[in-house]
Amino acid sequence: MTEPNRQSGENEERIIEIEIERLRPFKEHPFQVKDDKEMFLLQESIEKYGILNPLIVRPVPDGYYEIISGHRRKHAAEKLGYRKVPVIIRVLSEDDSILSMVDSNLHRERISYSEKAFAYKLKNDVLEKKSRYEKRAKLTTKHQESGR
Repeated sequence: MTEPNRQSGENEERIIEIEIERLRPFKEHPFQVKDDKEMFLLQESIEKYGILNPLIVRPVPDGYYEIISGHRRKHAAEKLGYRKVPVIIRVLSEDDSILSMVDSNLHRERISYSEKAFAYKLKNDVLEKKSRYEKRAKLTTKHQESGR
């Protein structure tokens, strides 16, 4: 793993390079990575300019990183023979990872209806879970305050 000459504060994100074999796909990634015309164009772009936008990853056990955003860039880089790719490491919960992954992919031009539907379902499930948690927290706080 190499770090560029970019200095930052403790809370700021940094771009570093990580070996491709240390990256794992997001386990519920709803978007397919296809070897189609768009992938060919992405490979051409990477070949010409490099990877302009780093992948977003989160640390997982055993020294690996789960890809939140950048599955297509990783695939294209692999096909071109890259051994390392630039990444931004973010420490995210499972739920926040899902929200970030869905939001970072829904802007793409070509997403099938089924991919989009599954992505929105994942996002909706997380938001509902967070909403239930917040309601329980409010009820617990009210109960504690009324018991004083």
